[in-house]
Amino acid sequence: MKASKISRRIILGLFVTLTLGLFIPQTVFCQTEKLGIVQYTPPQGMTKTPKENIVGFTEINQTTGKFCIITLYGATPGTGNAQSDFKREWNNLVVKTMKAEANPPTETHAADGWTVIGGASPVEEGVAFLTVFSGFGKTVSVLGVFNEKASIKQIETFILGIDLDKTAAPTNTATVRNSGANQSNTTGKFGSMSYTAPAGWSEQKFSDGVVFKPLDLPANEHLAIQIMSPLNSSGTLEQALKQSFDEAAAMYNGTKMYQSDGNYSKNAAQKSFNGWEYIRGKGGLNVNGTETGLELFVVKINNRFERVAILESRPSCQTYSKRYYTSERVNYRNAIENLLFSIRFNDSNEPSLKSGSTKGSGIVGVWQGVIQGTGFAAARGLSIETFSAIFLDNGQVYFGPNFSREGFDGKNTRIFSELDQKDWKTYTYSNGRGNLKMIFGDFPFRIEGNNLIITKNQTDWKFYKLNGVDGATFNGTYAMSEVNGKIPVIAFTSDGRFNDNGALKVLYHEYIDCINPAAAPGSGTYEVKDYTIIFSYTDGRKIRLAFLGAEYTKGNPSPATLRMSYNEDKLIRQ
Repeated sequence: MKASKISRRIILGLFVTLTLGLFIPQTVFCQTEKLGIVQYTPPQGMTKTPKENIVGFTEINQTTGKFCIITLYGATPGTGNAQSDFKREWNNLVVKTMKAEANPPTETHAADGWTVIGGASPVEEGVAFLTVFSGFGKTVSVLGVFNEKASIKQIETFILGIDLDKTAAPTNTATVRNSGANQSNTTGKFGSMSYTAPAGWSEQKFSDGVVFKPLDLPANEHLAIQIMSPLNSSGTLEQALKQSFDEAAAMYNGTKMYQSDGNYSKNAAQKSFNGWEYIRGKGGLNVNGTETGLELFVVKINNRFERVAILESRPSCQTYSKRYYTSERVNYRNAIENLLFSIRFNDSNEPSLKSGSTKGSGIVGVWQGVIQGTGFAAARGLSIETFSAIFLDNGQVYFGPNFSREGFDGKNTRIFSELDQKDWKTYTYSNGRGNLKMIFGDFPFRIEGNNLIITKNQTDWKFYKLNGVDGATFNGTYAMSEVNGKIPVIAFTSDGRFNDNGALKVLYHEYIDCINPAAAPGSGTYEVKDYTIIFSYTDGRKIRLAFLGAEYTKGNPSPATLRMSYNEDKLIRQ
């Protein structure tokens, strides 16, 4: 049958068949090949012609005039919108080269994070059928041109055999990559906004926004930070949050999911340490039948609102079938918060506030003691708690029972106080006396000899200053209490090596194994600095645990007990 007799219904029927099968595992009997992120099976009996990021296959019957040409175009940066991707590819590959109609009939299907759009149109001497895969910042295209109905099966088989790696970056892109855990973060600009892009994430710039994605994202998970275009409005932050959530839901082709307090939960609007007002909200979207999380960060600057959206998957972990958001991994959440609070605006008068340090004289440093319970502990009848009072050289203070999970190393303490306003505030100090200015009250304090005396409810409570722990080493095997029938153990050597068999999993205090980087045993090296123990595994993992040094002195690397983690869990030398 000649191409002119192939109806549009047959062409689009082919596309429906293809898209319904694209995400069903296919049995492949031929050897597969790769073109960047695309794994495919070469069609049998066709001549292969490879080029840079392109591979073509042709079959021409000189006697009958029958021909079929299949061209695979490797991954290039997407526009962020599947329809725009298809229009661009159709115009470049079909309209400009084959004089096809500009707006062909199309069909769309989406699954597993990819949106597939196919369209077909008669062209000179045949039919052009274009399939465009869009997702994860990438676009992959397959163009089939043929003049006999029998060729449909060849194109169908080829497309069904395609497997796309969504974690890999596209080829020949303008993507900026900040790879390597120790590489410095890079600065960028979008409109009136400047920001610091997270290290280890890709960065893609578009005319209407910027998209960041972690380069080490686990398979079958999704996480993207997207700077959206500003919203010019004189409304309230709450109104801007609602409009931004609706816009983002439409942008991601998602249906808003209802929860007890509406389509999303939100924090009260507040002023950041950067001087601007902002609000945060988080809810769920149903995207192609899959639940995803959508988080919005909205900042008010003059008569406009700047917006950042975070879209993430919510997979299940085999451990007790618990579900989690991808951003619950500590390294991802740290990257998100660092980006959000790195934001500056060229038309905003923002204060320059430095991060704090525990290194200094006088009151500066880490103190510990016991004090009358506060808040939740008091309500439970716990009258005495162990508290840490950590005074920084910039006027910030931490005063609470559970310090940061990862200690101070590499942290911006201004972000600490932004995220934990109950235990982080400020203090004043002069001539041996001062005042803690906490959210639950002001507490006067004074220095008496080597002790810090904090007065609460007309009672004096004594605190002791802890020694610095930079460069600390440990030596010996230490065990914790039994957990699920096993004794967690970790062994240290004084030359900076460790061998863990379950202890770090417990000390990390993350009970969903899929997002606990210490879930598997391992060995490597350790380093102590700025009240943080940094464990670097031989398999590439790296985790940080708080270590304030309670009951530890550098002169004794093998004490009877060690206390590690923000919870100061006890390990006993064997």
